[in-house]
Amino acid sequence: MATEPESLLPPPNGHTRGLIFDFDGTLVDSYPLIEAAFAHVMQTHRLDEAARALFRQSRGLPLPEQMKMVAPDMWEELVATYRSIDASLGHARVFRGIPTLVKKLHQAGAPLGVVSCKRRALVEGELEAAGLRAYFDVVIGYEDVTPPKPAPDPYLEACRRLGVEPGPSVVALEDSPTGVAAARAAGLTVIGVPSIEGVALEEAHHIAESLRDEVVMHHLAI
Repeated sequence: MATEPESLLPPPNGHTRGLIFDFDGTLVDSYPLIEAAFAHVMQTHRLDEAARALFRQSRGLPLPEQMKMVAPDMWEELVATYRSIDASLGHARVFRGIPTLVKKLHQAGAPLGVVSCKRRALVEGELEAAGLRAYFDVVIGYEDVTPPKPAPDPYLEACRRLGVEPGPSVVALEDSPTGVAAARAAGLTVIGVPSIEGVALEEAHHIAESLRDEVVMHHLAI
């Protein structure tokens, strides 16, 4: 695990700090729905278990990039099939404690953002359904920044739109190695919140069991 930052982070305020969340697996328990959608892709296109393994290994990448890894010669068809079923699966469950956490941060004056490899409209729709969209100042989706995670660009753009300087006083919360790599490359302090069994977040500055973990409360100063 990476070493602890030299000094504690300052209390959240509108000028010196930003808090940026990943979406899938961090704010919402979306992986059961993602698995169901990919199961439909596998059945439709007669893919084998090796394809499922590649899909899981590539979590944290945008859907088109995942499908290029799964089947480079037919990735566009896989994306279309996935999206055709995904819309019918309903909204993902928000993780326990997230509404309270987000509201507290908002009330404390912390600039809040979401950075996702999903299309922005999908992320905003999920946040609206959960009653959380109003608490986030910025939502960055797949189409907003090139290149996507693991490049730092999505996090750098989120900082720019939040009006905060990228650096250790901005905290990113991530559940995938891809997202952790992106946030670290942007110079942010990264709290890893693993949500996939067997996937280690070794490059994160801190590891938390959930967003209700004491390490999260400590570094968000709430």
